[in-house]
Amino acid sequence: MYENSPARPDSSEPVKMLPSGVTYEDLRPGTGDVVSEGKRVNIQWVLKRSNGYYVDSSERNDGIPFIFTVGDPKGAIEGLNEGILGIRVGGIRRIIIPPELSYVEGVEDGKPGPVPEGFGPKQRMRRVMTLLKDVPGESILLDVKATRVQ
Repeated sequence: MYENSPARPDSSEPVKMLPSGVTYEDLRPGTGDVVSEGKRVNIQWVLKRSNGYYVDSSERNDGIPFIFTVGDPKGAIEGLNEGILGIRVGGIRRIIIPPELSYVEGVEDGKPGPVPEGFGPKQRMRRVMTLLKDVPGESILLDVKATRVQ
């Protein structure tokens, strides 16, 4: 996902915090169409805990993108719906999502995603959502690359 990505831009683009507590930072600006409410978007993603511990990614799952309609509560977790707005196709964004806006419905198949594949990654997210949700600073870190907007 980070191929050909230049070094992180200097601090001219500050980290942005939304009223909900979702925080995001553009790691690489895109040049394509802008993601907006109601658009169908394809993303490549990397899911980590706030301490940087890797959980899962679309690359690990045969590179299959996560496809959802922005704003549809059955498609993506709430924090992703908020944090993806405004990114351009080709751009890479780091979104930090508080637990109450992430996997509140669980990590089973058919739930809002991107849902980690396999027992281990799902178990790691369940642990965060049940045992660590009240720990200050324990959030979900999601690096996303918008690859298509329709």
